Amino acid sequence: VEALDASAGDQRDRDLDRWRSAFDRVADDLRAALAWAGGRDGLRPQARRLALALAGTAFTRGLVAESQRRYEQSADLADEPSDRVTALQLSAGAAASRHSGNDALQLWRAAADAAIDAGDRGSAAHALAQAALLASRLPGIIPDEPPPGTVDELLAEARPLAVAAPRAATAMLLAEAFDRLETDPEMRAMAEEAAADARRLDDPLLESAALDALSVVHLASGDVSGALAAVRRRIDLLATVRPGADNGIEISDAYAMASEIALTAGDLSSARRYADTLAALPYHFEEGHLATARRLKVDALAGDVDRVLTDAERFRRGWEQAGRPRSRNVASGSLAVAMIHGLRGDDAARADWHDITVALGANLEFLASCGSGYAPAFDAVVSLHRGDADNALARLADDPADFTYWHNGEWRPWYAALWAEAAVLAEDESRHARIEHAHPMAAPNPIAAAMVERAAALLTGDIQALVGLAETLNAAGCRYQWARTLVLAGGDHAQRGRAVLDALGVAPMAEPSLPA
Repeated sequence: VEALDASAGDQRDRDLDRWRSAFDRVADDLRAALAWAGGRDGLRPQARRLALALAGTAFTRGLVAESQRRYEQSADLADEPSDRVTALQLSAGAAASRHSGNDALQLWRAAADAAIDAGDRGSAAHALAQAALLASRLPGIIPDEPPPGTVDELLAEARPLAVAAPRAATAMLLAEAFDRLETDPEMRAMAEEAAADARRLDDPLLESAALDALSVVHLASGDVSGALAAVRRRIDLLATVRPGADNGIEISDAYAMASEIALTAGDLSSARRYADTLAALPYHFEEGHLATARRLKVDALAGDVDRVLTDAERFRRGWEQAGRPRSRNVASGSLAVAMIHGLRGDDAARADWHDITVALGANLEFLASCGSGYAPAFDAVVSLHRGDADNALARLADDPADFTYWHNGEWRPWYAALWAEAAVLAEDESRHARIEHAHPMAAPNPIAAAMVERAAALLTGDIQALVGLAETLNAAGCRYQWARTLVLAGGDHAQRGRAVLDALGVAPMAEPSLPA
């Protein structure tokens, strides 16, 4: 176990295989012992404790599905109602941590029913509130979308039970906030109220969830600095929280969002650091697709092809070992791999990873639209690399100012930069207006801002500006856009840029006919 904790990369995978084999050798005997003891009244307490111990160990060593099952078994073996409620809550947390949202909803429901049967109104309200919050806040980890009105029904049931349960009441307020549109002023007001309540309760998990709601509002409105401040506060709050089934999803979501928002801001170094912390969480050893999804996007946009290809294999292996679950929450990572294969000129591999994205639960119609923000951006990068500006222009059909959700708002700077560049290279009549329109949307992201300036320099034929912008992009760590800018500058610069692209491992870039 100590070796597993200290290992990394391929060595980590080999250590994990050894740990899994060792666990499997013991687990069958433990399960048999549990089944035997559980059938004997005198040994049920010992069996319950053994199931709990096995569940906790499995969770912290990355075997989260096993952990969930052992917590459920502990609940079945519990003689005390309070023990059953606690075990079901932990099982729900384990399910959410491995992005099995449907299981988590069912287990929160079971925990609420058990608490109601035991006369514990506060615990019942808490379980119902957590189910409502999961449904409204994290739909991307729920493969089978709950029927419309589910959140309202759960909250209506919880309200009369939460009279003397302030934590449940705060969770209910957050569930209501997340159930609103990001552009609704009430969402921000409710999130701020919930954050204040959570601070008074000294509950870092609830405050983290409230700050997540504020991040969502900021991303939707284009306030990248506000989103950064909120997510950094989340990280500070959770830094001293010991990971476990009761908080695993909150911790992993915080680091995932921190990486996403740093990427929105064009801070590739911070985005990588947060993504690496996410990947190193002990309960992600087994679930490779959950561990690598964020880092894949960062490295894909930076142009670190070799790292993307390496992590893509871990993503695929983890996803397949988990039973190829649907989890829309990581679909953008797999589509980033498809983009890299597009830049490499491998259309068969690109199509394969597009299929994986769909299998993860991403809707085909949604991917084909501009609604995700990331799908049109990734496609446009490939089209522009291949010199097909007209296709890029058509793919970026929506005005980025019209993005009103957090999930496309976080891609607004990157999308706006590509949207302007495509118009310039396609010599579209909107090109001047697009550059002016894109400037403020790209400004929070120095990479995207440089790309907009590059589009302006292409429009005026300012070679010196292009060379300067290439160095800006290099300093920001975006090697692909650095090399692309050198190629666009032409002459000796283009020769240098082509050498960098070749070293990165992408196909030769089609050199566009620049505007006259």
